[in-house]
Amino acid sequence: MYCPECGEENTDGAKFCKSCGAPLESGPDPVSGQKTYDKNKIIIIALIAVIAILAVGAIFAGGFLKGNVPLETMDFEVFKMDVPVGSEFVTTNTIPNYGFGGFIGMSNSGKYSKEVGSLLISTIAGSSHPDAVKLDRTEGDIKIFKDTEGRDAYYITREVDDYEFVLIGSDDKTMIKMLKTVKITDEDELASQSSSESSSSSSASSAPASSTPSSISILGGSFSTGSADADKTYARINVGTAHAGEDVIVQIFYSRDGNSLNNGNMVPATVHSDGYLEIASADAYKYYPDYATIKIYDSNSHLLTTQSVSLSPSAGTQTF
Repeated sequence: MYCPECGEENTDGAKFCKSCGAPLESGPDPVSGQKTYDKNKIIIIALIAVIAILAVGAIFAGGFLKGNVPLETMDFEVFKMDVPVGSEFVTTNTIPNYGFGGFIGMSNSGKYSKEVGSLLISTIAGSSHPDAVKLDRTEGDIKIFKDTEGRDAYYITREVDDYEFVLIGSDDKTMIKMLKTVKITDEDELASQSSSESSSSSSASSAPASSTPSSISILGGSFSTGSADADKTYARINVGTAHAGEDVIVQIFYSRDGNSLNNGNMVPATVHSDGYLEIASADAYKYYPDYATIKIYDSNSHLLTTQSVSLSPSAGTQTF
């Protein structure tokens, strides 16, 4: 199978190109004869990444009475929804438009982030749920999925018009209340945000988008991994102060003994004033990585540069 973007040869059945990270075609449609992308698989990759983060954190959530979290209405500019008081939802993960729609992921850094940790919006309503959860029950048009490992983590969905709204956290009763209040106020703008690259969404108004680089190089950096199996791996990537304030998309593939450790999510990021990009791994790793491949794209998902780094499979900070 050859990549339609860069021409690299990949193994049959691969979903993403090993060279440029572009999604690979899944074969001809039996009716139209045209090739299609495995849409649900792309969405699942992003959702599993978020589930992995929250399922671990939700274990420590407790000491509260479910359903009693105080709520207030938040205006996300394109829709409104009741959220826990003091919530701060910021876009952290997206899947760009590959011809059929897109995906927005937001994390909550407010007071009740364990009870309600993430908000996901997909333009593909009814998309498959992650393998990490199973259907627990339904309440009207709301579906409640629960973590398959028995941890106190929930993945709750509701279809509103042509969108699927998903909440992830440990307080199922509060999240059900929240989803019942969703009201889309600007469908055209929501469609624009969820079918292209990331846009900043929070309780405050969005800031103007930073400039997008036409070229960029990786000058060095470091990887830091904790001492426990559940710790993330953090990457600091130096692209130079000349690119400070520029918007990019970063994709990092980790492996150990030739076996992939993650899905290589495409994470929007802005270059800091010191010239560095800082990216936390999307998954908790069972084994420390011994190899990493960094890919940096512009905001239109065009590959700008790539670099591979050999690592010592141990805890600590390693520079390259």
